[in-house]
Amino acid sequence: MAEQERVLVKHSVTGRMLVSSTDGAGYTFDEQDGLTLITLTGVPADKGAAVVELKSELNVFRFEEPAHGPVIKHWYYVGDLPVSYDAEAGRLTITVQSEIEYRPDQYWA
Repeated sequence: MAEQERVLVKHSVTGRMLVSSTDGAGYTFDEQDGLTLITLTGVPADKGAAVVELKSELNVFRFEEPAHGPVIKHWYYVGDLPVSYDAEAGRLTITVQSEIEYRPDQYWA
């Protein structure tokens, strides 16, 4: 099994899934001036609009799932940074200021 990775954008209050790479969204992570720009492509208009509407209440996660080893989870903090959606391109851009990386296997045996 090869290493896999997935990205999830969820509503932090309700836990509702808003966008997921497992639903076909592509993604990139780019460092810029001490911040990280997460760009998701192939995002339907209704989902992009929902993310922008809830931009102050987002949780963004990236899961690394190595073929031989434990899952590594990354949580990205959005805060009051820009979140934008280009409906014509189906492109959602989320700016994050910090990341917490953790390994569930270090907390639960």
